[in-house]
Amino acid sequence: MAGSPNHRMRIARVALAAAVVTIAGSGVAIADEPEGSGAVVPTEIDPNNPPPLPDVDAVMDWFDDLYRADSSHSELSMHIVTENWERTLELEQWTRGEDEALIVIRAPAREAGTATLRNDDGLWNYAPRADSLMRVPSGLMGDGWMGSHFTNDDLMRETEYDDDYTTTLAWDVVDGELQLVATSIPTERAAVVYTQVVFRMRASDWMPLRAEYYDGDELVRTMTFSDLRDLGDRTVPMRMTLQPMDAPDERTEITYESLEFDARVDRSLFTHSGLRRAAQRGR
Repeated sequence: MAGSPNHRMRIARVALAAAVVTIAGSGVAIADEPEGSGAVVPTEIDPNNPPPLPDVDAVMDWFDDLYRADSSHSELSMHIVTENWERTLELEQWTRGEDEALIVIRAPAREAGTATLRNDDGLWNYAPRADSLMRVPSGLMGDGWMGSHFTNDDLMRETEYDDDYTTTLAWDVVDGELQLVATSIPTERAAVVYTQVVFRMRASDWMPLRAEYYDGDELVRTMTFSDLRDLGDRTVPMRMTLQPMDAPDERTEITYESLEFDARVDRSLFTHSGLRRAAQRGR
């Protein structure tokens, strides 16, 4: 492996809230081809004769920027499969900057208007029938959101991977195809859940294929990325599937139906009154 030992990455931004809510940041436009890689990467690569490894900072900066924008608005579905039941939620979400996010359930009808808000004051859940707004304590950040395999922390709070992990790169061949593999290991002082996070990307354009999360040497869950779509200034995966390894028949799949970067988003949305207005719309 090779790479900068001091490199910092925001894994959560792509893997888990690309999963839903933390697709926020600086508004960098993403080209179809990665730039500044330090190596020329052809469209077709011979797995037996790979090019030199690209620069780790260039790769992870590009990866970090994949879903980043000053603001965003999207409509998406969350399909949850467990051992005992299966259901689909229709969601609407907004983000602004790196710290503000709002997600509202639009369907099914019995849960329409239920919402989760993240702002400078913390994380809040809203129950529309009781018109009740409750702050989510830190002790519940590991709980599943709406019965899914994503936790409150996954969806609504950006774990400090950029401060707590160092990343190295390597090539790997899977089913005859060359992949670029980014492996992130926590620093000694990091208070993190996973002992290792591995991202697998297409060698030709660094598009994410799969994220692997480890506890010790045990693979505990995976995230796969699929359904690439051109959104104008960038191409992104529009479907993410989270699979817990201890429950192989279960999964949570998130699919973006629409996704607009740098959307016009009123900052008042991310207040308690703004949350109520957004949650009550259409009810």
